[in-house]
Amino acid sequence: MRVGAVCPDGAVADEYCVRVAIASDAELGRVRRLHQLRSYRLAAVLRIGVVGLMIAAMISGTRRSEWPQQTVLIVAYTVVALCALALAFSRSRRWLGRGRLVGAARLEPFAFTVIDVVVLTVFQVLSTNGLHPLLIMTALPILIGLDVSSRRAAVVLIFSMVGFGIAVLEDPVMVGSIGVTEATFRFLLYGFLCVTAFVAVRVEERHTRSIAGLSTLREELLAQTMTASDVEQRRISESIHDGPLQDILAVRQELVELDAAMPGDERVGRALAGLQLASERLRQATFELHPAVLEQVGLAAAVQQLATFAARRSAIEISTDIDYPIRSDIDPVVFGVARELLSNVVQHSQARSASVTLGITDQTCVLHVIDDGVGFNDATVARRLGEGHIGLASHRARVEAAGGVFAFLDAPVGTHICVELPIAK
Repeated sequence: MRVGAVCPDGAVADEYCVRVAIASDAELGRVRRLHQLRSYRLAAVLRIGVVGLMIAAMISGTRRSEWPQQTVLIVAYTVVALCALALAFSRSRRWLGRGRLVGAARLEPFAFTVIDVVVLTVFQVLSTNGLHPLLIMTALPILIGLDVSSRRAAVVLIFSMVGFGIAVLEDPVMVGSIGVTEATFRFLLYGFLCVTAFVAVRVEERHTRSIAGLSTLREELLAQTMTASDVEQRRISESIHDGPLQDILAVRQELVELDAAMPGDERVGRALAGLQLASERLRQATFELHPAVLEQVGLAAAVQQLATFAARRSAIEISTDIDYPIRSDIDPVVFGVARELLSNVVQHSQARSASVTLGITDQTCVLHVIDDGVGFNDATVARRLGEGHIGLASHRARVEAAGGVFAFLDAPVGTHICVELPIAK
């Protein structure tokens, strides 16, 4: 378990602890990837500056006879730096903080950092009496210090120190001019920079874990609040269904019999119409509070009926594409998200049309809700959460606690939300 997670007493303690630990690990991964993305982008920008310093060092601190080979190295490194910059700021990087990054992409920052170490070490080796190229190697601890993995940083920093030592020893002119004592001092100074960079990485790593732990606790509280709300909604739904709705249906039946015995009375007809409308609204209310159809028929029928009700009570044309023939433990979570998203479409989007897509891809339940309204995003959700509106944030917390993904996708107009949840086997 992570920071601040406390197991309750009782028979469900083990299950609760496992659930919190899984959620905490998932949140730690998400926060770490988010920090990695920011560090990746900052390092990509700084790398362009290092290229400029390499050019200045070549011109001012090395011999002209060494320029051709150094120029080839600088050009190659410039291409690498531009590729890193393009990858870091590409639109596909938006998935980095949502757990959708594939293994190869996870290694991108590490791979570019290794290239930094190799290139700057070779640049120094190619320079005879190159004090300026040696000074540029001090940029390596800065680039490595932007990492969020202490293990990875430790490995790269060790190789960086080895490269620095080789660069000094391979320069006979420098060693001869400054002496062994000065060369040792420079190596120790560089080692101190590397140790400082490692400490910075460790501090950032612990900071990331603290943020993840606090975020997990907040989301767990939101999820517990939402679960308690579901229980209360079910109780209210059953109370309405078994109480007022049955009373209205009984009265309506009495009026039907009265109308049959005394036909032609308009007041009875109006009363029947009013009772019919009241019963339909009560059925809709009980459905939205706790859909019996979800337990009786399944998620597909429940979401279809939810979209039908949403379209009926608004002027929005809502289309559906539903292919979900199974039942799963995640169905109530998916239904709750769909209900909240459609409620937002009806109440806030000002849309003219919307669509709901529900299906299964690679043992994952995938829900898309799209509208052509005014749109909202992560910042809107965070702002509304700060204002005390926990509805969508609570459902998002439940999705992520179940190992799923709640993402805002790019849309030319309006909002496109994708929810993915792994189907329990």
